[in-house]
Amino acid sequence: MLQQLRLFRIFIIALIASVAVVIIKYLLHDFDLEPIEQSSLHNSVSSGVFFVVGFILSATIADYKESERIPADFASSAENLYEDAKAIHESYPDFDLKGLGEQLTTILSSFNSDVRKKSHSSRDHIHALNPYFSQMEKAGVPANFIVKLKQQQNGMLRNVFRVNYIQRIKFIPSATILARSIVVLLIVMLTLTNVDPFYGGLVIVGLITFILTYMLILIQVISTPFHAEGKTRDDVSLFLLTDVNRHIGKRNS
Repeated sequence: MLQQLRLFRIFIIALIASVAVVIIKYLLHDFDLEPIEQSSLHNSVSSGVFFVVGFILSATIADYKESERIPADFASSAENLYEDAKAIHESYPDFDLKGLGEQLTTILSSFNSDVRKKSHSSRDHIHALNPYFSQMEKAGVPANFIVKLKQQQNGMLRNVFRVNYIQRIKFIPSATILARSIVVLLIVMLTLTNVDPFYGGLVIVGLITFILTYMLILIQVISTPFHAEGKTRDDVSLFLLTDVNRHIGKRNS
């Protein structure tokens, strides 16, 4: 039950906020404490707030969409590196293919853990592939084959750096502060506005509060695409890393 509530926490928080605003507005109306008269400026202010929040949300989603591609790119680089190394091993058997495969499974496991815990062990594990490339050079593997493997290694390292950057950096923090400020000011303004008809306006105020609150929380959640497993339902899935880890382990046994 608690797990299900956690999955819908954004909806629940936004709903609670909108209900609280509706109750406060009803009480203010009941005690005749609505000093602001409704005017055409209200529409302009509301449109401006939705535009700013929508802009920040769309920019944040761009990083989130990139984060969705990273696990596939990382898994693809790891699997291709192993399959290429296995093909090379058939002609040049004097390097430790089994050790390289085990190192790749370690990389996949550590990357899976790093993106959730914001640690950096996968970087060191990726660099630990270099001794196997040195073994290939001594075994007489053509340089262009080794260069291809190193390019795949570099692709994995680039993905690690990009994930670390997205996880740590927020999109224009000042813009996020602006969005939160104008949302609060808009809700306060609508709460203190004498709307007519009252009950129709009350519903609209509650709806606007729900939408804007939901959008602000969503921006906060997706600005960090990888959370602790099970924390939100909006996390980027890492199932491909597990699949490739299992594939390499099976092929390497």
